[in-house]
Amino acid sequence: MEKIKLRLYQLTLFLSFISLMLALVNSGKQREFFYIAIYIAILGLAFEYKKITLKPFSIALPILLIGLLNFVWYMVYEYHSEGLNMYSDYLGASKKLLLASILVFYIDRFKDYIDKENFKKYFLLATATGFALATGYGLWQASQGMARVEMAINRATVSAYVYSVLSLAFVYSLYLQKNVKLYVLAGFTILVSFFVILLTGTRAAMGLYLLLAIVMTLYHFRRIHLKSTLIFLCIVAGIVVVSYKPLISPKIMQTQIEVDKYQKGYDRTSLGARFSMWTIGIQNGLAHPLGQSVEERETWTKKYIQNGHPHLATALVYIKVHLHNEFIEKYSLQGIPGLAILLFFFVSMIGYAIRNKNGLLLTAMLLLLLYGLTDVILLSSEALIFFMILFALSTPFSQTKQR
Repeated sequence: MEKIKLRLYQLTLFLSFISLMLALVNSGKQREFFYIAIYIAILGLAFEYKKITLKPFSIALPILLIGLLNFVWYMVYEYHSEGLNMYSDYLGASKKLLLASILVFYIDRFKDYIDKENFKKYFLLATATGFALATGYGLWQASQGMARVEMAINRATVSAYVYSVLSLAFVYSLYLQKNVKLYVLAGFTILVSFFVILLTGTRAAMGLYLLLAIVMTLYHFRRIHLKSTLIFLCIVAGIVVVSYKPLISPKIMQTQIEVDKYQKGYDRTSLGARFSMWTIGIQNGLAHPLGQSVEERETWTKKYIQNGHPHLATALVYIKVHLHNEFIEKYSLQGIPGLAILLFFFVSMIGYAIRNKNGLLLTAMLLLLLYGLTDVILLSSEALIFFMILFALSTPFSQTKQR
């Protein structure tokens, strides 16, 4: 029986690693391996039912709560008498989150089945493979003349978010090997990743990637190596100089123009639309503190814009999709309960990562939080699956004592 339990756990890890590797090269297969891993985890938990405990705290709990909230909200506001309606993003996200919480719980609770040193090697292999495939795919797309590299996700922004976190996961696994040559490879990986992110044209990732790479490095090593840091910064400066005119400067100019236009009352730009959506979302939340449906949000927004706020009209273009801010989106549809649970999700996950010195989980959560200020990651199927798999695989790196 113990051998069966061990094999089930190993199979779950193996399938999770494959899903992680395929995140940016084949979204369909990524999803298939994600679900198969969960089914095996459920079977594994059935064999382990005598050992299941709710303590110590598991990050599966905040994931479970987000999933439950989405499901309850959908059933209350979006499940009509004729059955499932066309708006199913929240329903799909709730299913993935509920199932992912099982996977996270299983991998976390029974991580003693695998040797930590072996796990570090497997994680290194998986992230290296995923990073190499994604980078190769992205550079190939750029060579074919694609204006914004998007890999397999077909949305450049989401691809940039996932790619940046995958890259830092690979860098983190290189750091864990405690090898000077691999430290050099980690620095090279950061530089290549930054260049690929520039090719995606995603401003949030361009601005945050290097910053979080530095944060993760300092958190892991707890000190600065002056000579290597200077060399790294010189190389980064070189990339910036070479890339500034074709890739960076246009984005800076675009940002300045869009801000100026919005200040003059014109919001039909990328940033202008976001400003309008955020204003509309906050006003919706204030008017509906206990939540509302998507249809109700759209109807209320139309009236609000007609009653003296025509400069926010572009928000109506995106109101049926989402409001490009994780917190405002939750607040506008799920009211104070949704906002409270989302805050608990981020605070508890980041707190857990800090307490248990889990640099990988901390970096992933910080990027999810920061990217969530300009987009809604937890509704994107590909990004959601990627982050849930990464959260599950990050738990063996936590420095906790199992009971």
